[in-house]
Amino acid sequence: MLKILERLNKRIIITSFASNVARMETAFYCAEKVGRQISLVGRSMHRIYKAARQCGYLKSVIEPLDSRDTKKISRDKIVYLCTGSQGEPMGAMNRIANYSHPDIFIERGDAVIFSSKIIPGNEKKLYKLHNQLVKEGIEVISEESEYIHVSGHPNREDLRDMYNWIKPKSVIPVHGEHRHMFEHINFAKEMQVPYPIKVENGDIVRLFPGKKPEVYDKAPNGRLYVDGSISVEEDAQSIKERKNLSENGFIEATILITPKGNIHKKPLLTFKGLPIYEKEEFQIGLEEEIKKTIKTFSLKSKKQEINLVDALKSTCRKFTKQKTGKRPFANINLVRI
Repeated sequence: MLKILERLNKRIIITSFASNVARMETAFYCAEKVGRQISLVGRSMHRIYKAARQCGYLKSVIEPLDSRDTKKISRDKIVYLCTGSQGEPMGAMNRIANYSHPDIFIERGDAVIFSSKIIPGNEKKLYKLHNQLVKEGIEVISEESEYIHVSGHPNREDLRDMYNWIKPKSVIPVHGEHRHMFEHINFAKEMQVPYPIKVENGDIVRLFPGKKPEVYDKAPNGRLYVDGSISVEEDAQSIKERKNLSENGFIEATILITPKGNIHKKPLLTFKGLPIYEKEEFQIGLEEEIKKTIKTFSLKSKKQEINLVDALKSTCRKFTKQKTGKRPFANINLVRI
């Protein structure tokens, strides 16, 4: 980081996880070495800085400036350490890049250092942010171009020290994917932890009373969506239906039935979201298929209506699939007149 800061001659912005105090200390050290002031940007960054100071850390670093006081300082004499290293919409970095931050203005020739790895799943929004900055003529430095990332995670030897100090009776890994947690369980066994417990989302662990900690129950878990003003589960029928509508379109057929059990005139058809250009040809073809299906049922009896509706839905979907490749959401109305 020091080598990079030494070659940059304009405004420098460094983004990092606020919780990585060691990285924060590095930024302070490098800023002082290259003769720059430093300013913290983002609530998390200020909160962690204060907590670290109270715990006895960051005692020998230079005093950070309030971002409101940095407007008077020339571009080559300031370093900003800010939140938003993962492209968070309300993070300080995003607001700076969008020119919506009240105190910090970025311009052509400045540099942004992303001093953190991209967390899987954040690639899209982070690359969008990188591209936006590059488009504005701002140099983007990340782990992809420079050796700028230092992990805040402990490695195996760090964990070994921690286990030897604490000597826990039980270990419950809760962070990472299954393969990571499984490896941590194996490591805990290697460190002779008596009760390592592998859990999944929703597992309830009883630590006490009992002879040993164990998973003894399961709690409801998963995502809830706010659908309009109502909370629904991830696999709610309303969500499934709208996905189907968005992907396959909608078709509705209304059939008027006379007292004698005959079709009155022709079916009334409505369709939305289907890639149909010859609408008249499609409509005539579907009307014929509907009539063929109805002929196999007796319309005089209401008992057969449910079966007829199901058969007509199938007919509409099958015909549309042949013509468009789509299987639309189908709705059938039988109206007796």
